[in-house]
Amino acid sequence: MAGVRPPLIIASNHKTLIDGFLLMIALPWLSPVLPGRYMTEEFEFRARALRILARLRILRFFYILTGGFSSKRGQGIENAIKIPAAILKNGGTVLMFPEGKLVRENSLGQFYHGTSALVLAATVSILPVYIKVSRGKFTITFGKVFSLETASKEEGTEILKKKIEELQ
Repeated sequence: MAGVRPPLIIASNHKTLIDGFLLMIALPWLSPVLPGRYMTEEFEFRARALRILARLRILRFFYILTGGFSSKRGQGIENAIKIPAAILKNGGTVLMFPEGKLVRENSLGQFYHGTSALVLAATVSILPVYIKVSRGKFTITFGKVFSLETASKEEGTEILKKKIEELQ
């Protein structure tokens, strides 16, 4: 992690609801990439308990306390990347989950183009991360920082997925 500095996108697979929190506490204390901000979902939960917490705005409160911001789901990539692009422009760190949802299987899910679109729009580097959950134990593997200087968002998505797969 030496030499890793913001602005930076941390891109990870998505296994649990607390992945954002786990990743931020897994980074070295007083790391220059802290605090990190992350994109959140505020509706469309499968679990009944989460739907109730969202309706009561408890999730929104938790997100605000931990650095979450709305994903602007369904409003197009351009709108979805406005908030994180501003965070990056101001020298921040943004955590992204390119799968866009929890994927419980051991393999990676489908990656969406939002993360690579943000990388290309903000011209920042990416730190790939892989989270493994096995019998209640979390293993977080950090890769090497890279950039997508000449890739399209589609190519960037494939490159990003490959970098995260290599960490399994």
